[in-house]
Amino acid sequence: MKFLLTLNIPTKNGMSHMIVAEHPAKSIEEFQEILHNDDFILVEEWQTQEYGDMRSEGKLLINHRCVGKVRVYKPR
Repeated sequence: MKFLLTLNIPTKNGMSHMIVAEHPAKSIEEFQEILHNDDFILVEEWQTQEYGDMRSEGKLLINHRCVGKVRVYKPR
């Protein structure tokens, strides 16, 4: 399942750092449990390309303490 994560990480322009992350969790509640139980979670990062296509940027480890907000990703 893909999630939109807002991370508590400073950016150069002061905007929120947001990523689309895919994880095997089957619901946002299951993802919440994983965030509470593990210091780092392994996800696959996705980037939106021109014309709305998405491309995998590969595996990414995220420290659960950096996650400020999570929602299920819904493409526009």
